[in-house]
Amino acid sequence: MRVPAVALFLALALAALLVAACASELTDSIDAARSIDAARRLAGDAVSGSEPAAATPRQAASGVVSPAPREVQSLVVILRGLPVAARGSDIEYDRRDWSHWVDVDRDCQDTRAEVLIAESLVPVSFAPQDDGEKCRVVSGRWVGPWSGDVFTDASNVDIDHHVPLGHAHQSGGWQWSPERKRAYANDLTDPVSLQAASAPVNHSKGKKPPDQWRPDETAGWCRYAADWISVKEQWDLTVTSAEVDALETMLSTCRNAGSWGLSGSPSP
Repeated sequence: MRVPAVALFLALALAALLVAACASELTDSIDAARSIDAARRLAGDAVSGSEPAAATPRQAASGVVSPAPREVQSLVVILRGLPVAARGSDIEYDRRDWSHWVDVDRDCQDTRAEVLIAESLVPVSFAPQDDGEKCRVVSGRWVGPWSGDVFTDASNVDIDHHVPLGHAHQSGGWQWSPERKRAYANDLTDPVSLQAASAPVNHSKGKKPPDQWRPDETAGWCRYAADWISVKEQWDLTVTSAEVDALETMLSTCRNAGSWGLSGSPSP
């Protein structure tokens, strides 16, 4: 049976409209995600007078871009809107309560392996297994975000919780359910939550907040503060007054920071 020309035309037109609508919705979603990501996080090249640093594959995938002045303002607004509370809890911190390095997607690669793979600047190598599975990362090329040290042996690399587990516990995480603690400890949804880092730097940082520890080089302060604020805001964690002051000092090293009332001068 022949389909009438008018009916065929209408069917094709309807199909075209549906495809266009889906494409528009997808584009809007991607643009919105990029806008939110850019507004919440400053890239490492946000420091005054510096050239943009080469993004890791993980950063490139997350759409990290050089921030505009309005994004500095967004960080200031977010920081000043975080709940302020004294740090601490009557419940003692126990790292075992924060189950980490789990294989969430059951592909044999735990959270540590996922971060090592994502942040390596070259394809990683895996430990050989009888079944041929690629599970444990043994080598690659990583650059410590705060030290600049280069590593090729995975055993020399720590996976750093940007806002440490112990600090998250003291900032309201103590009251979380085991499931939420597990999700925080293995968060792969935000590229700044977990980072491949130098083991000595990670140990030096421990669970210290920015008013007690910050990168030695002031060139890293802007990004460090931006990432810290992003994690705190995403997980509804509290800050102390001293922490806010330290973060504002670090944000004052960002480009265009002076326009938003950040008068603090950088100091070691």
